[in-house]
Amino acid sequence: MEKINSIIEISKLIARDISGQLNEQDHKTLEKWINDSEHNEQLYQRIKDGDNLALRNLVYDNVDIPGGWTKLTEKLAEKPQRRILPRFFKYAAAILLPVLLGITTFWLLNEKSPQTIQPITEIVPGTHNAVLVLASGKSVNLANDSTQKLIEKDGSLIRNFKKELNYAENVAQNPKKPIYNTLIVPQGGEYTLVLSDGTRVFVNSMSKLVFPVSFVSNKREITLEGEACFEVVKDSSKPFIVTIKGMQIEVLGTTFNVKAYPTDDQSFTTLVEGKIKLNAGTRASDIRVLEPDQQAVYNPTTAAMVVQKVDAKQFMQWTRGKYIFTNQPLDEIMITLSRWYDFKYQFEDASIRKIRFEGGLNKYESLDPILEIIKKTGKVKVTVKGKEVLFSRI
Repeated sequence: MEKINSIIEISKLIARDISGQLNEQDHKTLEKWINDSEHNEQLYQRIKDGDNLALRNLVYDNVDIPGGWTKLTEKLAEKPQRRILPRFFKYAAAILLPVLLGITTFWLLNEKSPQTIQPITEIVPGTHNAVLVLASGKSVNLANDSTQKLIEKDGSLIRNFKKELNYAENVAQNPKKPIYNTLIVPQGGEYTLVLSDGTRVFVNSMSKLVFPVSFVSNKREITLEGEACFEVVKDSSKPFIVTIKGMQIEVLGTTFNVKAYPTDDQSFTTLVEGKIKLNAGTRASDIRVLEPDQQAVYNPTTAAMVVQKVDAKQFMQWTRGKYIFTNQPLDEIMITLSRWYDFKYQFEDASIRKIRFEGGLNKYESLDPILEIIKKTGKVKVTVKGKEVLFSRI
């Protein structure tokens, strides 16, 4: 049993390696296993080979798994375990690692089976889509490529080009007071914004960002509802402040991700590089300073804040066209995916919500393969009607 558990753990590490989720400790563990023997290194290379992986997927689809296990248990019953198990363990890594890898990374990034998966839903990926509300109250649909240049009341030129809204190219000279715009990203949308100071903001689905056309005071202040990733331009004379529900995040120059949806019980602030200060009140205990690869989990109802160690880059993958999930409950995964793919879902049994999965996927591809793999795990029944998905017990 110990050897089987070891194989399972190594399969998870290789899966995370392929989907870009390895942290430093995981990498060391996997590297040690690879270097333990030439056989391990060869097996690792075969598993990572894209052609081999596609071939294995095709083979697995045609394997009679229940029948295979029946035959194996019959063989074990026929012969003494002492004679069978050594041979079994001899080939266990070669057999189980690829199989377990396929299960663990059922959402491997950018891997395609040679089979053509027939569409089973009307659920499609989101697009670059947003609405800009100007200071005058006028709403502009940014999904329309013809909307390339806008001029605000203070004379600032706003350029919308290649799915990016840019305020940094032509800022009004000596503005007297701030003029605010609002970027609204609907369900099934995302958009990139460049603020007047050059700070780049990736705004996720179902999010709203309120910001000045140009920063005129000694602070760069914006307000966020939803999720956004910030690449802040350093300016020691003007701290950058993001206000979310119940808390302010202050930075000078850094990269971080904020997830603070009004419908969620908690907000998540994850630091990739630099340093940020979080202020949730007036007491000293309400102020936390984050270092890289730390995440602050804040509950605005109780004002409780917990700081934990994470692989911060994982929480930025959505800005690079990927979703990464590490041992997350199915309900959390569906919340994230439904915001982007714009579908509804239900759990027939509340316990299904807590079933955990991990892996990654290309967010610009169909949701169909994901739902198919969830079915094949044998843990959950998946029923799809149009843009509604029902999860139930088997």
